[in-house]
Amino acid sequence: MWLTVVGFGIVIVIILSLILLNQNKAKPESETPSFQSSVKASSSSQKNQDEENKKRYAKEAAKMKGHVLCTGIDDLYYTTWSKNDFRNWANNYNSLSKEQKTKASSNFGTSNTRSNNSMDTETLDVRARNILNDDFKSLGYFETVKDFNKAYPRIDPSNLQ
Repeated sequence: MWLTVVGFGIVIVIILSLILLNQNKAKPESETPSFQSSVKASSSSQKNQDEENKKRYAKEAAKMKGHVLCTGIDDLYYTTWSKNDFRNWANNYNSLSKEQKTKASSNFGTSNTRSNNSMDTETLDVRARNILNDDFKSLGYFETVKDFNKAYPRIDPSNLQ
């Protein structure tokens, strides 16, 4: 009888040990090394893809001609205006009366028109001041697509409108 009780006890202890061992294998901590290696592989793959994109965008930008006006990540435009055209516009704009400035607008050589009476966050006054201060960087103006690509290597230059 004692042997039967001891035998059942040993079997129960073995079963409980196996259940406990399976639970330990299912814990997230036991999966950490495989998860970390998966994250590293994914990160490495993304980094390689980013580098390939940068190279492709640089080659593409080197072939493209024209001036670029970048007023935001989604507002990328070819512009027909040179720096001199911007300076002429700024001088003409500053010669306007206050009432004329309120109604003023310009497309800056792009397909998009900006005006003082719109909901734009940057008024034409600020743009004119920056142009006259030779601050074309804050205007988002680039003389070449290659210059634009140097400033924004992760943006596909084919997105220019």
